[in-house]
Amino acid sequence: MAQPPPDRKPGNLRLRILSALIFAPPVFAVIHVGSPWFDAMVVIAGLLMSWEWARMCCDGEYAQPGWVLTAGIVGAAAATMAGTPLLGIAVVAIVAIILVLVGRMGGSGSAGYLAFGVVLIGIFTVSLLWIRDFPESGRELMIWLVVAVWCTDTGGYFFGRAIGGAKLAPRISPNKTWAGLGGGILLATIWSGFWLTAVGEESILLIVAAGISVAVLAQLGDLSVSAVKRRYGVKDASGLIPGHGGVLDRLDGMLLTAP
Repeated sequence: MAQPPPDRKPGNLRLRILSALIFAPPVFAVIHVGSPWFDAMVVIAGLLMSWEWARMCCDGEYAQPGWVLTAGIVGAAAATMAGTPLLGIAVVAIVAIILVLVGRMGGSGSAGYLAFGVVLIGIFTVSLLWIRDFPESGRELMIWLVVAVWCTDTGGYFFGRAIGGAKLAPRISPNKTWAGLGGGILLATIWSGFWLTAVGEESILLIVAAGISVAVLAQLGDLSVSAVKRRYGVKDASGLIPGHGGVLDRLDGMLLTAP
């Protein structure tokens, strides 16, 4: 196994901000409009992440297990868009089992990681399509969720750099700190208070719990992807997004928060 490279050093902030400014307007426009444009965006993101995950687990090649993983994402998305999201979840589970069984028969040490990938990406895809389809609150919930995850990332970056201190998970992601997690929770909670109050939520307890939960789950999603990248000695999932790496690197915080 290759030695894991060091995490991306803080830097190239200008490129990261520029990429965010370019991608943010169309993303929010698509969230506002909804289906079919939102569905297309989510499915494309899921397919790109499945491609990145399969290459990561198969030594940079898009091998046969990658096609199985991608087929699972397509099947789960199709079932959800047809109005049966629970069937989409079942498709994800079946494909994960197939990947494990085929991998074990072939002696592949990546079978478990490929199955983990189809579960993470598949449930993420189903969840986003399902949430946006809520007739009364889908758009508002999606905007809240996306911005809350961005607040978590932003708070983690700037508070972590400004304060430093104890590492959150030094063996997985040496640059992350408890101060960064606290900053992410703070910004996500402030945003939740602003947005959820604006759309009619009155429970302060629920608002605070929502902000904290999203921040913690976003960080766990980030660490989950980082752990797999370290396992395979990969710095970035791909180079599709300048300053951010791949789609998987940019959306890892959404993988657990969407479900």
